Amino acid sequence: MTDIDVTKVEEIIRRVAAETVMPRFNNMLESEIREKGPGDFVTIADEESEKTFSKLLPELLPGSLVVGEEAVAKDGTVVEKLKGEQPVWVIDPVDGTYNFSHGIRKFGILVSLVQNGETLYGWAFDAPGDRMAVAGRGAGTFLDGARVKTSCAAAEEKELRGRGSGFRGAEHFKELVAQRCSLHDYMDFITGDADFVVHMPKVTPWDHGATNLIAAEAGGFVAMNDPDTLYDPTLYGWAFLLVAPDRDWWEKLSPLLYPAHLKARIAGK
Repeated sequence: MTDIDVTKVEEIIRRVAAETVMPRFNNMLESEIREKGPGDFVTIADEESEKTFSKLLPELLPGSLVVGEEAVAKDGTVVEKLKGEQPVWVIDPVDGTYNFSHGIRKFGILVSLVQNGETLYGWAFDAPGDRMAVAGRGAGTFLDGARVKTSCAAAEEKELRGRGSGFRGAEHFKELVAQRCSLHDYMDFITGDADFVVHMPKVTPWDHGATNLIAAEAGGFVAMNDPDTLYDPTLYGWAFLLVAPDRDWWEKLSPLLYPAHLKARIAGK
């Protein structure tokens, strides 16, 4: 596996958060916020954050490439870099931009390093809460330096708390919340504040590359569409993505969250 100094990446993430993102929270002009599409916001903080990461991260790993959410929004072919053999930094410069631009403190920064169809490392920084989750493939997940391991004591669906987007079936669970922020969905999973995470119908490398490695290395079971299809960090498209405490729970939750008519719709995309 490609070696990288995870602490140097953490330092860059914290620097960008402190210098570019947090000073603009609740402090932007209307002209510095716009919609790329209906309900899909981008701000000057997203653009400046991604620009800085795109310069600094490749300096840590010569020959590496960058795929950023805002670059892909401008040129969809950028995502094809993930199909090659070179290591690629995948950047979500402000995850939860809607929240960030509306004064809601559920946002952060996601960075992952992907190579040959695998996420090697993932970083998730809850900037307002000053919490950093880091995972390396086969090396576990750490939250603020302490190793974390998930567990679930629930005996039935009604006891479960979930996070996510695009879901159905909220009535089956104790709690199922849409936070408009992938980072916070997965952060709740690894801290035990949620028992599962579901995202559909669209899966992106910047929302899910770092977060799914962090969830898996903390002990979660991550699969797309069916329990035998593991998460693919090169995917930019339609899928049902579910993170559960284990495979048994994945198989129990899937039909509740992903009924047959939705399976047909996603399969046709």
